[in-house]
Amino acid sequence: MESATEKVRRTPSSCLLLRISDICKVRSVGVAPTVREKPKADGSATGESSEDGGAHLKVHPHHVSDHESVSECSSAGCEEAFVERLLDAISGLKLSYVNLQQALVPYDPEEITIADERFTSELQETAGLKDLYVNMNKWRNPMYQCYVGSRIQEQQKLAVELQAGMCKRDSEIVCLRAELDELERKNMELEEKIGQSALQKEGSFAIGMGVSTDMFMELFELSTKSIHDFAKLVVRWMKLSRWNLGNLTSPIDNSVVYDKRSHKNYAVEAYFACMMLMGHKEEYLSLDVFDYVMSFSDPFDALMKAPDSCFGRFCREKYLAILPPSMEDSFFGNLDHRSFVENGGHPRTPFYQAFVTMSRYVWASLTVARSLNPRAEMFYVKGGTEFRSKHMECVPSKITKEGDKVSVGFTVMPGFKIGCTVIRCRVYLSMVNERNF
Repeated sequence: MESATEKVRRTPSSCLLLRISDICKVRSVGVAPTVREKPKADGSATGESSEDGGAHLKVHPHHVSDHESVSECSSAGCEEAFVERLLDAISGLKLSYVNLQQALVPYDPEEITIADERFTSELQETAGLKDLYVNMNKWRNPMYQCYVGSRIQEQQKLAVELQAGMCKRDSEIVCLRAELDELERKNMELEEKIGQSALQKEGSFAIGMGVSTDMFMELFELSTKSIHDFAKLVVRWMKLSRWNLGNLTSPIDNSVVYDKRSHKNYAVEAYFACMMLMGHKEEYLSLDVFDYVMSFSDPFDALMKAPDSCFGRFCREKYLAILPPSMEDSFFGNLDHRSFVENGGHPRTPFYQAFVTMSRYVWASLTVARSLNPRAEMFYVKGGTEFRSKHMECVPSKITKEGDKVSVGFTVMPGFKIGCTVIRCRVYLSMVNERNF
């Protein structure tokens, strides 16, 4: 048995010395590619066999993270770990350099490129150990630790302030949301009041105090707007069903020059104005049911209550007159509306309800116009007539220069004369001697 004095105790320092000794034994070209293990006992350090050298000189560096090497070791342990890592880096660097030399004999460009990249990587990793060592010593400095601690406290204080600011903003948002909800509630109340005022205004047309010119002028203005709105609705249906606009306005389109194609919509409006305001039976215009018809907020309800009243017969006659069967078939794919109306009914459809809304104002205007003393007399302006602002207004509004030869293309909305009072008609102007598009 070996005596105790012959036993060698391996200390960390002796291990490091052995590592350094192994690294120093690494040769240049001709040695095996690793340096981690000791030479064999027979003392051969010249690398006689490349196979033996490959068996005992393989290096596997152990990469220790910065946080692990700094935080999990004591001061002395950190230094030993750093030296161990430095030796691993130097070992890998020398090995990469040997591989680079081996790639030169024999000369192999591809192997040289790969070896060069590995050597460069090892060199960068070894250079990075300097920053690690500086940071390790920095953290061991009590002044630096105090500085970092103060910075942490500052950031924590800032985080608390930001949190308080967020809470304050959240409370402000809650208050603003409550104010917004209150404003929306008040807006809804105002809208309801406005709607009620409009309904009251619509229902304010009553003949208990007698008819007047002002009442007629107000009713006629509402009639003009309702005809315009219904014409827009019909134009949209025409576009959807691709119904030819010229089939409805052919007497006008052949003689008028339009500034824009969209202005042909005024011809549609003129068609409905003419059909609604003219060609009706006088017996349908009666003051006896005027208050009853105007008392409903929805005129269709008046039809449902009395479908065969004067107003109901007026609606039935006008619908069959203004809407050609071919147009209705193009719009709806059938003639159900027409059949229902011809049989004495009033279809509850959005299209017919829009027609009834227009019809009530027209019916009310004509009824009051017939009852005035003197009666309101309707007048149209023929196409080609010189424009006179005293009796006409142009739609859309346009500015004409001196010397421009313009004339009336057609009357969009007729005018009325009540004694000395004149309600101007609305006309569409057309340039003279211009070619239509």
